[in-house]
Amino acid sequence: MLVLAVDSSTKVGSVSLVSTERLVAESLLNLDQTHSQRLMPQIVELVKRSDYELQDVDGIAVGLGPGSFTGTRIGVVTAKTLAQSLELPIVGISTLKAMAYNLKYVSGYICPVVDARRERVFTGLYRTDGEDLRAETEEGLLAIDDLITELSSIQEEIYFVGEIAQKYRTEISEQVEQAQFVSNKFSLPQAGALGELAVERLMLEDEDQLFELTPNYLKRSQAEIQWEDNN
Repeated sequence: MLVLAVDSSTKVGSVSLVSTERLVAESLLNLDQTHSQRLMPQIVELVKRSDYELQDVDGIAVGLGPGSFTGTRIGVVTAKTLAQSLELPIVGISTLKAMAYNLKYVSGYICPVVDARRERVFTGLYRTDGEDLRAETEEGLLAIDDLITELSSIQEEIYFVGEIAQKYRTEISEQVEQAQFVSNKFSLPQAGALGELAVERLMLEDEDQLFELTPNYLKRSQAEIQWEDNN
């Protein structure tokens, strides 16, 4: 089985090819270019350089967010278009879960965070025993101060994943005694993790319904907020 995975829910654009046995290839661009400019060329180039064709792919995986409203929408639309045109199964994966999956072999809690602006973050709490990863809380949108307060009573190690965690590193460290911070390499959403999670589901014939699959924004878009404010 060969899965093409795509995530553009943050400013990072990541594409991968993952087989049942291994990560075949991965492209990660942490740039200011818009995803509408670079995502499809990034997909085409990765597949070509891997000596495959799109017709060789057996399934599509996509990061559903939360994250950038526009970036997430572009990624989901691109993935659904590919799945429909190639008549392939599709799997949607939480971007936060995929970020936590990067650290699935640590022992303790994992807290992925994505910038939601205005001193807020998209986040969730995951637990790992060094192998299995499970959600301990529902994903949500929290003020960073509220997140810190919620986590301050946990006495076990908590690994913070996400570029935005570095911005609040001082505040977190002062109040969360067991806080740990990972290198930038593990803080970025990586399509390779999406692909692995998708392969696990597709092997069990667990796929999403194409026309029911939607982004997980966890909040209204700025355009919707402004429309309500003006009406």
